[in-house]
Order: sequence, then structure tokens, then C-alpha cells
Amino acid sequence: MDMKNELRALGMLELKSIAKGFYCADTVVKTAEVELVKATPICPGKFIILIQGGIAAVAAALEAGRNMCGDYVVDSFLLGNPHEHVFGALADTYTFEKTQAMGVVETWAVPAALVAADQGAKAAQSDVVKVGLAQQLGGKAYVVFTGEVAAVQASVEAAVNDLRVSAKLIDTTVIPNPDLKLWEALV
Repeated sequence: MDMKNELRALGMLELKSIAKGFYCADTVVKTAEVELVKATPICPGKFIILIQGGIAAVAAALEAGRNMCGDYVVDSFLLGNPHEHVFGALADTYTFEKTQAMGVVETWAVPAALVAADQGAKAAQSDVVKVGLAQQLGGKAYVVFTGEVAAVQASVEAAVNDLRVSAKLIDTTVIPNPDLKLWEALV
């Protein structure tokens, strides 16, 4: 799918049933021209469907998924034109040039962490290093930023100022000069 001339979007459905999750993922990808980024069980016994594509296609696919899976949907979101760092963080493709400040936003839900990553990246000159999506996290999610201390602080603040994040926020931290061993453990 060529999305170079089309605005990109990310969409997610979080369901409380693994079996229904697979069924819903099939419905979502058959509805519109979207790319299936993830369709996987997560802790504690939930299922996430993450898609990308044009905004209209992602919106149509999410609507079909919500209609098909109704009461099984825990949360969903559409993120139009997300910051490019969000895609790299999801793919674990970030490479460190130098270690800088580290900021972490931890949430109770996966969609909130993706929104936090996008809002934080757009707010300041920081990079999104990683987005942890509930795998072995008890259903929680997190985003890690890096950059100058002030930029990382601004990213964390922008992320938690979004109501979609603050409603599901667990905690945040900013570490001005984390040890290289911490960065190596992260990636």
C-alpha cells in the first residue's frame, strides 16, 4: 500500500476476548485497505489490533470492528497523522547516537500510551525510543522519550495533559542523565 501521498493514521482496538480479537482483526482488515501492524493477545487475557493506513480507511475499519465486536471492545482510538517517531518506536528501530535524558509515561491502557507517544513527540524536540504494549506488563503500557532534559520534560508534560492519557495515567519520570547500562537494557 502506498501511503506517501496520503495522510497516515494509526488505529487500535483493545478487546477483552482473545477469540473475539482474532475474529475482529479479520473483520477489520477485510473492511478497508489498511495494514495490520499487530494482532496479538496481551496481558491479562486481552487482545489488541493495531492498524495503519489512510485516515478514512482506518476510520472505516475501526468502525466495522467496533460494530462487529461491540461489548468486547475495551478501548479504541484513531490517531490521525501521528509523529513519525511513533512508527519507529513501535517497530523497535530506534538507534542511539548518544545517551541523553530519559522520560517515561506509564498508563493502564495501550491506546493511551500511543497517544502519549504522539503528543510528546509533537510537543518538543525529543525522540520516542520505545512504546511497550502490554506484553508481560499486566495490561499496562509505556512510552520512553529521549533528548535534552527540557525537551523530555516538555514531552512528558504534553503527553499527560491529553485527557486520553491522563485518564489512564499511572506514573511518569524524567531521568536527567541515565546510565548507559539502562539504555542498553531498554533496547
